[in-house]
Amino acid sequence: MKTVRDIGEFGLIARLRNLLVTKDRSVAVNIGDDCAVLRSGVKGKYLLLTCDPVVEGVHYRPGTPPDRVGWKAMARNLSDIAAMGGLPRWAVVSIGLRPDTPVRNVEQLYAGLRAAAGLFGCAIVGGDTTHVAREPFVVVTLVGEVERRRLVCRSGARAGDAVFVTGKLGGSIRGKHLRFIPRIHEARWLTQHFRIHAMMDVSDGLASDLQRLVDAGAVGFDVVSRAVPRNGSLRAALTDGEDFELLFAVDARDAEALKRRWPFRLPLTEIGRAIRRRMVLLDGVPLTVRGYDHFA
Repeated sequence: MKTVRDIGEFGLIARLRNLLVTKDRSVAVNIGDDCAVLRSGVKGKYLLLTCDPVVEGVHYRPGTPPDRVGWKAMARNLSDIAAMGGLPRWAVVSIGLRPDTPVRNVEQLYAGLRAAAGLFGCAIVGGDTTHVAREPFVVVTLVGEVERRRLVCRSGARAGDAVFVTGKLGGSIRGKHLRFIPRIHEARWLTQHFRIHAMMDVSDGLASDLQRLVDAGAVGFDVVSRAVPRNGSLRAALTDGEDFELLFAVDARDAEALKRRWPFRLPLTEIGRAIRRRMVLLDGVPLTVRGYDHFA
């Protein structure tokens, strides 16, 4: 009998996606993007729905300050909303705690959750608690909104598109994964001023997330290794994950204007092009390394 280790995270998600595809007309975009996309009943707008867990020993080390854990738990979900071009609105939080957890630690956890949410006008409106025997966890479910004209999915890249990434990649374990700023403002600016064909956040490493864009769409990508902005080695940028930067494709004719008009101090780098072959290349050669896999 196959296990989740045998098929890996990508394989498991693909199987679940096949089981969960729905014909419900309230679902605007089926499973497979950073958020679920639902018809809101408000003309010209969609609802975005996302959910991410943070587990001790997997997403943070024991002894990590609780406010940093709370920040990360909320910010991961905010990053998903950014990847779809949206704005976060409401969150519910479920936590699993050991019974001997100091109350002060829980208050600090929620201080971090509220700080990240409040940065973007998002309200925490409910949740639940339970006890655990071993690893504590935080699960945030977040609802956002996006105008239909500004919605960006993973599937729209076209051959010849320029591929960009914000910030620098790799080395997040040195602290960035606990204090990163979700790229809500940058994504909103992009969708206001340019037609972004495909976008996602870099959460599992550039190599794996480029493959996710391939799986979602009809094209592949050829990345120029020397162009990849990174903290440390190229391999770290390709495989480390938890960078939570934006990875997106835009018409190549808009590339120079985009770079010229970019208003943020955050670096913006063109790293390659979309190609007709549905595979990921690095300097024209098939990329064999992959990023983080929860079940590998």
